[in-house]
Amino acid sequence: MNTTRLTACLLAGALLASSAAQAAGKVRFNRDIRPILSENCYYCHGPDPKHREADLRLDDRAAAIEAKAILPGNPTDSELIARIITDDEDDLMPPPDTHKVLKPAQKELIKQWIAEGANYEAHWAYTPLVKPAVPKADKTTAAIDAFIRATLAEKNLQPSEQADPRTLIRRVSLDLTGLPPSVAEVNAFVKAWETEREGAYEALVDRLLRSPHYGERLAVWWLDVARFADTVGFHGDQNQRIFPYRDYVIDAFATNKRFDQFTLEQLAGDLLPHPTPQQLTATGFNRLNMMTREGGAQAKEYLAKYGGERVRTVAGAWLGATFTCAECHDHKYDPITQRDFYSLQAFFADVKQWGGVCGLRLHAKP
Repeated sequence: MNTTRLTACLLAGALLASSAAQAAGKVRFNRDIRPILSENCYYCHGPDPKHREADLRLDDRAAAIEAKAILPGNPTDSELIARIITDDEDDLMPPPDTHKVLKPAQKELIKQWIAEGANYEAHWAYTPLVKPAVPKADKTTAAIDAFIRATLAEKNLQPSEQADPRTLIRRVSLDLTGLPPSVAEVNAFVKAWETEREGAYEALVDRLLRSPHYGERLAVWWLDVARFADTVGFHGDQNQRIFPYRDYVIDAFATNKRFDQFTLEQLAGDLLPHPTPQQLTATGFNRLNMMTREGGAQAKEYLAKYGGERVRTVAGAWLGATFTCAECHDHKYDPITQRDFYSLQAFFADVKQWGGVCGLRLHAKP
């Protein structure tokens, strides 16, 4: 199945599931309501006290109920409903001058949500993952294929015809190694395909997984997250010999290193009992930030910059969240305080690093 069609099917399936759930009276806050409120209401009635109007918060259930904006089970008397359906422009929400307009379907969805009890949910990023039930399929069908086939069936669609062997080897080679197959590899696979079919494809995949280029392919995305570079980034952008860290990451992916071990070695490999040279190399992650070699740089200023950058990178890489806002104030949309930001920065306070060419070294011991 080609990628475009697969994406379309998955999106269609998601929309269909959402519509079916709503029709069955199963409105969910995160999926159905939060996007509406976030887009149209939170700027004036959200977590930011500097922009809040009428002392009303719609992002907090208790506050919304206390203000009688939402009366669970009673949309008719809920002020929120009255404001979004009124014809009076002075009372209408969102106000006309915001140029935001709720669609009739969105208004009905909010009504249904309130009628069902106006239940809130924590942001999906802070709730445990819930494994969905796999659609019924024969025992030989993989779970992901079961979901795809179920969605195709709902939309009365059929999978695309199987690709020819030349297309297959090109696709899987680019996916697993980032490199196209050679002419000799294509010819060999076509010949094997004509006699073995599935066995030939499985053998091809196994061979590519053993390729040294497989680890290189997978390492690309992590090296981007880790801000890997061979130069320091500021001022003269001088070279830095950090390629052993790159090789560590490539090897970790090639050998399928456990992610918890991968994490431990990069954040604190030097603190392990009797660390190996590879574990010490892994901690190069903590020194991949941009650095200055400018003679007039203020050491303490740049050490503070490096510490803040390290927190932002760790948060993005492992937590999938931005701590950036909390560097200056408590986060306005996520449960992250300014204290959290600097507590995490303090974890790395003993990293030995020069603040400048002639400057201070952080916690350097004589």
